[in-house]
Amino acid sequence: MSGNGNVRQLNVIIGVNGIGMGHTVRQSVIAQYLRDRGHRVRIVTNGQSRAEYFRDLGFLAWDGWMPTLLARDDRIHARDAVRANMREAPGGLLRHLQLRRAVRNSGVPDVFVTDYEPNTPRLAYHFGRPLISIDQQSKYRHLDLPALGRYARTADEQRLRYFAPRVDRSFICSYVPLAAEDRRVEFIAPVVPDLVRSAPVTTEPLVTAYFSRYFDHGPEESVRELASVFRQSVPDRTLRIYTQPTELRSLRGYADARVEIRAFDREAFIADMARSEVVFSNAGFNLISEALVLGKPVHLVPLPTYDQHWCAKVIDEAELGTAAPRIEQPAVLDFLARGRALHDNVVRHRDLYLSTDPRERIASYLESLPTARPPMLEPIAR
Repeated sequence: MSGNGNVRQLNVIIGVNGIGMGHTVRQSVIAQYLRDRGHRVRIVTNGQSRAEYFRDLGFLAWDGWMPTLLARDDRIHARDAVRANMREAPGGLLRHLQLRRAVRNSGVPDVFVTDYEPNTPRLAYHFGRPLISIDQQSKYRHLDLPALGRYARTADEQRLRYFAPRVDRSFICSYVPLAAEDRRVEFIAPVVPDLVRSAPVTTEPLVTAYFSRYFDHGPEESVRELASVFRQSVPDRTLRIYTQPTELRSLRGYADARVEIRAFDREAFIADMARSEVVFSNAGFNLISEALVLGKPVHLVPLPTYDQHWCAKVIDEAELGTAAPRIEQPAVLDFLARGRALHDNVVRHRDLYLSTDPRERIASYLESLPTARPPMLEPIAR
């Protein structure tokens, strides 16, 4: 067994929220690390493309069902949840029963890990195994964080309690220092891929940007305004904007000699961030974490969620970057003018709080768990 001496081999199933790429990237890094230590790892996610992502990495991956739990007025209302899931719930339940059978037939694991999804908690409760959460959202469950304008943490907390009513331990990724009274809660540095930690970091007259879509909130306004600012007022830097391929056709018209619009490619994007002076983006947790590890300040335009507004607020208050409701020339130019001072703050912060790779701590904890009990037998049908 590589990397962990005489530690017994674990059988682990990791549940991954399949919305967006942040959860997928984080858990794929953990899964590969555990596999490299000799453990058996399988994946439960939602969405065929996410399942294929893990299969391409060599993991057995199942495509489970996750109900739609959208918020209204920062709360999830039971009537809305019933209405949104009424048609899919019977098929979703059937898929979960099939998933339960597949897990039993292929080997009940020693431990389940969950990242903001409902499938592995139900499996852990059914099979009587420990459930460990590794995510960044659980701070909204354990910390009494304040409302931000019209956004509150209520819906995030409701989802967490619905998805996983109880966990045995919660590892919460955070790029700023946080603390909780519950001893079952442990804050760790963000899980960042080796591709990021090993990227050659330089500073060139380049600025990288990425804007994504959240339901009806697309990237066009941010791309249009940022391109205009650079075209009119920033003659000494190249702006390279990445977007999802589905958005490329509508955004390509904003390019010129110094403003490039490119389809998102993860390796190219990381390489460009590592070369850039600064980064512009929405306020997604993973992208912010990766930019900070690379020592790059960020200017954030949060999408309409509490999570993104909380991330943007924390970054702005810690002077690791700036945040604004939308892309506007004064804020962009102020951010660029403060780039050197913000960079120094980011590097100091990174060296204090983000230099430790949390994967060793996660693996050590999982390896310390007691040996699993035999699988629970299902009752005989009568």
